[in-house]
Amino acid sequence: MFRPLATSALALVLGAAPALSEVTPAQVWDDIARYYGDLGYEVTIGQRDEAGDRLALRDIAMTSTSGQTTVTVQIPGITLQKAGDARVRSVIDGQVSARMVADAAEEADDLDLQVLMSVPGNEMLSSGEPADMLHEITIPQVDVEIRPDAADAAGDAPVRLGMRAVDATYQSRTGPGSESLYEITADTLDLAMQFAEIASPSGAGEQAPAAGAGGDAGGADVVPGSFSAGASVDGVIMTGSMVAPRGGAPLNMAERPHEAFRDGLAISGRIAMGPLEGSAEFEAPDSEGAMQSGSARVVAARSEISVGLARSGMTYAGSSAGTRVEMSNSDLPMPLSYAVESASGKLVLPMSASDQPQPFGLDYAITGLTLADGIWQLFDPEGKLPRDPANLTLKLDGQAIVTEDFLDPAFAERMAEAPDPATDTDPTAPAEGDPADATAPETPVPFQPQSLSITTLALDAAGARADVTGKLEFTGEGGQPVGTVEGSFTGINALLDTLVAIGIVPAEQQMAARMMIAMFARPAEGDPDALQTRLEFREDGAIFANGQQVR
Repeated sequence: MFRPLATSALALVLGAAPALSEVTPAQVWDDIARYYGDLGYEVTIGQRDEAGDRLALRDIAMTSTSGQTTVTVQIPGITLQKAGDARVRSVIDGQVSARMVADAAEEADDLDLQVLMSVPGNEMLSSGEPADMLHEITIPQVDVEIRPDAADAAGDAPVRLGMRAVDATYQSRTGPGSESLYEITADTLDLAMQFAEIASPSGAGEQAPAAGAGGDAGGADVVPGSFSAGASVDGVIMTGSMVAPRGGAPLNMAERPHEAFRDGLAISGRIAMGPLEGSAEFEAPDSEGAMQSGSARVVAARSEISVGLARSGMTYAGSSAGTRVEMSNSDLPMPLSYAVESASGKLVLPMSASDQPQPFGLDYAITGLTLADGIWQLFDPEGKLPRDPANLTLKLDGQAIVTEDFLDPAFAERMAEAPDPATDTDPTAPAEGDPADATAPETPVPFQPQSLSITTLALDAAGARADVTGKLEFTGEGGQPVGTVEGSFTGINALLDTLVAIGIVPAEQQMAARMMIAMFARPAEGDPDALQTRLEFREDGAIFANGQQVR
């Protein structure tokens, strides 16, 4: 959903390359149309008037269909005219609109979403040459309205987004392949949401006739209540790129994304935000009809998210600093809050089928996690546990065989139709223990790990610390792990004593817990408060803990 709306709406007024050679309005439009054509959009023009140094386009529509979802973007008009300095000035006339229509599954409601974008005072200056073009954009103000029901235009839109002082560049280079680069900056970004009714997951509410600007859930059960949220960001930077192959079949990101990436398509994007403040409030009845209310507030000094998609795999990373969260609920005796000095994460996953192992990895870190006294009071009112800031560091990487293209729509359909062994039963299937049951087909696992390295697993909290490292290879038909995992621990015995003292661990279970610890860990030489463990996973399936077989 994000990709077609984001690239179709705001990126439409983007455009990028050096040089001062003469460029024509028609060449500028061809460059923009090519970009969306590469993404799988069909671009149509209702009226085209070209005279001298001026090109006027009216009733422009861009349509993309992927499975049961269709996105259509409409622009009333674009006027492109030579500016007299080897550049072309382009202006969007009127309000840009986008509509997403999706046929949902039988048990869900169809989606009919409308996005309206106003860009008063917008201007794009294009220079360069057809194969290397630079577009520089200035937009004093961008206002976006999002409505969950495209047919209902009454009242205020339930979701509004605004950006001020937007500057952007878009660079387009073509040749054997094509490359697009963009950068967008905004002084401020503001988001506001307001819903007058809330969808009821339990089905206890009244049936809503249709979705409206008040936030009804179009045919779903709704309950009286309200939800509002808002966020304000001081300083936003968005950058990204797209490298597309040429010479073969045209890209179709909507219908065949896996083929596009297999052919060499690569996309990356990053958004960095300055100080952020956000809040939310809700009021709704509980399962017994009693009204509940609550609120939340979040503050962050900075945050960043980046995404990369290519034939080699997917990369997702994020980080934040100076985060504080406060929450309250009418059912809670006191507000709850916590703070994090810094947090970061990175996930690397292969997404294309191959008979050769491909890398994957996970990095995650939290530094300086502190809980407010209200949370500690819930389980440690006497303050027996150390309340020093907690830290967690995790770094995993390995190799895996991927047997399916994860972005192939056919794969997604097969996964959606696959029976859930926890809930789905087939009355015609052989009974458990029936010899025929052994021949029942199994759903193949598309992600098969070949190796796993635990570079770092370190946890420091409540006066205890754990450090774990290891390396495993997965062999045989069942992916039997073979290798060693080692760990060192401090403060575990003292923590267990405290947990028993405050009642989290029942006293009668203390002996069983200590026996379990003794089975997998042994005291470190010269330090009775430190424990060590060495787990060996052998090829025959046996597991040894500190030299003693446990399986």
